[in-house]
Amino acid sequence: AGIENVAAIVGTGIAAQHAAAKLGQAAANAAKLQKRLLKGIRSSIEGIHLNGPEPGEERLPTQLSLSTKGVEGEGQALMLDMRGVAIAAGAACTTRSLRLPPALHAIGRDADLAKGTTLWSIGRNNTENEIDQAVELFAAITTKLRSMSPAS
Repeated sequence: AGIENVAAIVGTGIAAQHAAAKLGQAAANAAKLQKRLLKGIRSSIEGIHLNGPEPGEERLPTQLSLSTKGVEGEGQALMLDMRGVAIAAGAACTTRSLRLPPALHAIGRDADLAKGTTLWSIGRNNTENEIDQAVELFAAITTKLRSMSPAS
């Protein structure tokens, strides 16, 4: 048994309260940035498909999965990375298999559109300016990749 460290117990409780308060603020900021990102991409690029529900109660505010018609997500991710913006290519459930990811299949995406899937994460330190820059770069890169595609 022994003597309980009351000061540490109280301090842990106060720290948890502070963390909970900041978590709510961080989630609200991420939701605002997520909406800005989606609106910016939709207004500057044709053929964008949101995977999953619209931003709101049914969606995590820190993640956005998009499929872009006519380009491969790997090319988009690589070119953005070379310009300082990190996103992931493919679905969150992607495996090394060449098959369509099950989650994208379940929401009706075909193999060609699934290839153009990117996964965006929004962190607590991201700013509106960074979102706007990412949208601008993503639009330019998507236009460039589409112009290089034999299908366009």
